[in-house]
Amino acid sequence: MIKRVEFITQFGIFRDFRWHDNLPEFAKLNLIYGWNYSGKTTLSRIFQALEHKKLSTEYSAAHFQLLTEDGSQMSSTDLSASPAVRVFNRDYVEANFSGDYSAPSIFIVGEENIALRKRLEQLTKRRARVERIARDFSEKQKAITNELDKLGTDKARDIRHLLGDPRFERPKLNQRIEEVRHNPAIYIMADDDVSARLSTLKSGDQFSSVLPVSGTLPDFVLLTGEVNELLNQTASQWAIERLKQNREVESWVRQGLLLHKDASTCEFCGGALTTARLEELRGHFSEEYENLVKEIEDKIRHINTVSLNPVVPDEMRILPEFRQSFSQITSQLYDWIQWATALRDQLTDALKQKQVAIERQRKWEGDLGRAAQGQQLIETLNQIIEQHNRAISTIDKAKEEAKTALERHYAARHFQESGIAQKEADIHWISGRLERTKEILRRIESQIQKIEQRIKESSVGATKLNCLLRYLLPGNNIEAVSVGDDQFQFHRDGSIATHLSDGEKTAVTFAYFLTSLEAKGATLSDMIVFVDDPVSSLDSNHIYAVYALLAERLENSRQLFVSTHNSELFNLLKSKWLDESKGGRNKKDTRAYHVWRSVSPIGTPQAELLDLPPLLRQFKSEYEFIFSQLYNFAKTTAPSLHEAFTAPNLLRKFLEAYLGFRKPSVRSWSKKLELLLDSPNQRREIQKFADDASHLQALGRSLQHPDFVPNAQRCVKMVLDALERKDRDHYESLCEVIKEAGA
Repeated sequence: MIKRVEFITQFGIFRDFRWHDNLPEFAKLNLIYGWNYSGKTTLSRIFQALEHKKLSTEYSAAHFQLLTEDGSQMSSTDLSASPAVRVFNRDYVEANFSGDYSAPSIFIVGEENIALRKRLEQLTKRRARVERIARDFSEKQKAITNELDKLGTDKARDIRHLLGDPRFERPKLNQRIEEVRHNPAIYIMADDDVSARLSTLKSGDQFSSVLPVSGTLPDFVLLTGEVNELLNQTASQWAIERLKQNREVESWVRQGLLLHKDASTCEFCGGALTTARLEELRGHFSEEYENLVKEIEDKIRHINTVSLNPVVPDEMRILPEFRQSFSQITSQLYDWIQWATALRDQLTDALKQKQVAIERQRKWEGDLGRAAQGQQLIETLNQIIEQHNRAISTIDKAKEEAKTALERHYAARHFQESGIAQKEADIHWISGRLERTKEILRRIESQIQKIEQRIKESSVGATKLNCLLRYLLPGNNIEAVSVGDDQFQFHRDGSIATHLSDGEKTAVTFAYFLTSLEAKGATLSDMIVFVDDPVSSLDSNHIYAVYALLAERLENSRQLFVSTHNSELFNLLKSKWLDESKGGRNKKDTRAYHVWRSVSPIGTPQAELLDLPPLLRQFKSEYEFIFSQLYNFAKTTAPSLHEAFTAPNLLRKFLEAYLGFRKPSVRSWSKKLELLLDSPNQRREIQKFADDASHLQALGRSLQHPDFVPNAQRCVKMVLDALERKDRDHYESLCEVIKEAGA
């Protein structure tokens, strides 16, 4: 038995499915429920690949892996060891019901069958011979291709070492070969030219472009003016001589005044503080005096942060022809930096002296003759760097031209010396022969398939087929009648049925499917059976017949999967396979799942296989489940694109059901919205959202709108809020149901 589908990628709507650990493994009987376009048929096609032991060409990029009951794995890359699987789905109906109403069958008899078998044997032998020829051509083609690949890889490695370019790989060599292919001789150079080009390529390798000198030097003329302005300032004050002579005591007294603002006793000695003494001390510290002290301190800090460290490139990175002048100017710049450093220290010292005697006017009168020299030297260095970079650019261009010429030279020699043209011609010739051989194989295969189809369609199984048709289509009076060349015509009430409905075609092919399961010695107990939507296009009168056949005939298979979108068939099977007395729990050998169409974070539709939700297990309709999905979406604080994607369809289904019960009539659900919504604008908005956005094309356009998710949540909230106001008992009952189910 199949226990789980471990992963599916790029298989239709199953873009990136992973089996979660909390998802129950498959059992003997497996019921799968999902709406149209949710992915049920796509899931059945995975089992169809097991049946045919190969992937359909439609899913050539797909991958999947299954886990069996013995712990072994089956991968889409090798399906040769797949178990016996039979699948009934839409593909089966199309493949087994031809337009001329010839019916598939099981039993092969008569001379025609013997002739067909002999012809089939002849074609099979011929196919084997042609396959050997094709295999020989393919091996020769592969050998020459591998030789070309090795020659190219080796030559690319040699050129990479010769040119010292680690990026030169096989694709670059192929590009150069295409450039020289038309006339390789004109690209091959003499040895002297090759040496000269190599010399050019390797010249100046140690040099590259250099960034200009960075860093801003201070304007010492401006800075000196600011310092002298501070040195010249005084602050009128009632200075106390002792404090003037001892700045540490002065600072201590300044802090003490703040602590004794309204005090009458000294916190330090405990003595009395007179008003006269406090006024005397305050007179020493005037506001003008304090401001000047702060400005001097700030200016000292500013001067100390002035940077005198411009970033100058290493002179060894400069081309030799410019290096001497670069070195000289660099030395002058460093000499100027020493002068500027000394000047900075002088300005700082002058300010510190001012701090000691702040009431005295001073002036710094040092030499500023070299103040502008530093920036001039930097500009000169940058001019030299610009000359260096221009020279490097010229060298780089010459090196690139030399590199291109050498690459073409070696590619042209490789093209001639390795006989590339002849090898490519051989591959082309072999490819033509191989393609013609494959075409012959395709024709042989087509003939074999046609003969096998004729054998399959030649039938004497009318009795069994009609027995099932009478059960599946009671009252339709459809009967398979044998005609010439072992084929059937379908009659209705004794006359040829010129047109069969889709439901009748489904019933005929399903009857054949059931009849053929144990054909040619096959045993149902050894077979895995997957039945997808067997009631498609059938009305409710026939659904019970399909249910009975599934229950009576197929429960004995080794493993059974039934997927459906039909709620009646789903409920019939659910009643039999699940334990309704325990809220729809799985019985020992049964499992129930839900195929759900969602949307990925990037907005693409994808399918998920989930455990059947509690509300679908417990109730006979989808109504409670749909309400739970809408309710959770309306209440969440972080609505997702997936929830918004499913909201239009869910809301339409919910309103169809609710309004249909509230006001039974043939009118559209949207014409009954006045039962919930008073505003015509709101009714139009909900109708447009639920009807238009539930269609795939309209939804695709909506998903591109940035406000789609919040707008979807708003529309759902609008309807649920209206339901709570207009039909509170119904609303609260639904809320209680989903609360009990934990949904």
